[in-house]
Amino acid sequence: MDRATVLPVLGTLTVELVVPLGLICALTYCTTLYRYHLDVRNTPGRQGESPTARAPPLIPYAIPGLGSTLTFSNQTVGKFWTWLRVQAEHYRQDAFSIMLAGKRTHFIFSEDGLSAVFKSRQLSHAELDRQLAVNVLEMSKGDSFRAFPDRTDEKEKITTERLHSDHLLSSAAVNSLTGKFMETFQAELDGDASLAGGLDINLYDWLWQRVFRASTSALCGTTLLEMYPDFDVDYRILEDNLLGLLFGTPRLFARQAYRARDACVEKLEKWLQVGYQHPVKEGEDPAWTPDFGARIMRRRHDLYQQRQLGIHGQAGWDLILSNATPAAGWLLLHILSPTSAPDFRPRVMQELHSCKCSDGSVDIPALTRLPLLNSAFHEVLRLYVDLLVVRQVDNSVALGTHYVRKGEQIMAPTWMTHRNAAFFDRPEVFDPERFLTTDPETGKLGYSATGLGAKYFPFGGGHYMCPGRVFAKQEVLGTIAVLLLNFDITFTNFVKHSKGGWTAAGTNDFPPIRPGFAGNQVVGIEGDMRVHVKRHRR
Repeated sequence: MDRATVLPVLGTLTVELVVPLGLICALTYCTTLYRYHLDVRNTPGRQGESPTARAPPLIPYAIPGLGSTLTFSNQTVGKFWTWLRVQAEHYRQDAFSIMLAGKRTHFIFSEDGLSAVFKSRQLSHAELDRQLAVNVLEMSKGDSFRAFPDRTDEKEKITTERLHSDHLLSSAAVNSLTGKFMETFQAELDGDASLAGGLDINLYDWLWQRVFRASTSALCGTTLLEMYPDFDVDYRILEDNLLGLLFGTPRLFARQAYRARDACVEKLEKWLQVGYQHPVKEGEDPAWTPDFGARIMRRRHDLYQQRQLGIHGQAGWDLILSNATPAAGWLLLHILSPTSAPDFRPRVMQELHSCKCSDGSVDIPALTRLPLLNSAFHEVLRLYVDLLVVRQVDNSVALGTHYVRKGEQIMAPTWMTHRNAAFFDRPEVFDPERFLTTDPETGKLGYSATGLGAKYFPFGGGHYMCPGRVFAKQEVLGTIAVLLLNFDITFTNFVKHSKGGWTAAGTNDFPPIRPGFAGNQVVGIEGDMRVHVKRHRR
């Protein structure tokens, strides 16, 4: 068949395919649009719904199966939520649904609805944990079910709940872990001789590696980074692409992310094999060892053995490390920024000096009580956390006025509540004093993030609240304390990325949020702050 014959045939086939697909998409959109307008006008809900609770309106879409996946995947952080907020105000709704990769997914952002989500026993997250295990942590499906079962075996000697209660929520255990982090972070900085004479740096880019290395050494011991000094390079690539992996982006379109993930797991697997050759002596239980770090890591490894995870699955689970650097970065940038109130930094420094001990160390319990610093930390979480609390619906249930069915999915977005003008005054503005309180009897200044209910949940809520929240907070505050109490840091200018690398920006060009998928926890920093840093004389 010659070219003159082939072209008309191909054209005919194209028309025959495109026209039916176009008609299907148009019909799907018209049908879902019609249903949407019926739902937002409070017409009767689906069969089987409670008379007082209805399914949230389903956002119209055109592509069957895919639904609103492409719209939701927009990487301009906050764009989808801003659009959804406009819809909510226009139609007076406090929840919506979308079809997300074939599954009906409900976004609930009313205070009553969120409270019901956090309290409900008909919701779980084991299925999402297993998706994380397979897609991000590179576990086999078998190991994912052993690591994250639907129900915990009551006969288990070690459970994740007990592990977290004893080692991540216990004040003594967390203070010990934070103390080790601050000691390691200080040693990391002391080892840099260039800081004595002063150094010009891009602050956040410089900070990330040092905090990550200190945090990893405090948790995992020093052997891991001695074996693999470049572990932080792979981990940062993985962290920046975590949601893409979670959503199942094909390897073809995320080769760098998959290479970094695979390298991290391989290195952790070899580290585990070395560590198991040097067990702690029977009868001893030190708070920290060079091979496996903090006691919680050794207990975690005992749990792996109990659940019969393979060494590859164990290495994958150990990819869940603490790295609170983005939150520390945002807080530090605001403290040092010329765009902040002139008295903000001096007041923070006054607080920090009050918790400095005579030997130069920092009183950790006192650090966690500093009013302005802690208020500013919670304001960072309010403004820069884009968290999605995701739950699987195990049984059809009414969540306040929202009816959801078995097999569907719930997402509770912090962005919709933390930036709601009905909940917070001037929600787009960073206000370090937002969470300050004054004792009416003594006039003493304090801070509080309690009593806000479902208006504020940067660490999730209910039965599955983030167990590492206490350490994450202390890690951020400890980072700030070590840096500001030991170094003179002078602002030079803001910088931004360009094709040729970094270029200077104006003194009022505070870095914006870096593009990323919705639900990327603490959002990234697009740009940096150029500073001169010099160690204090001792």
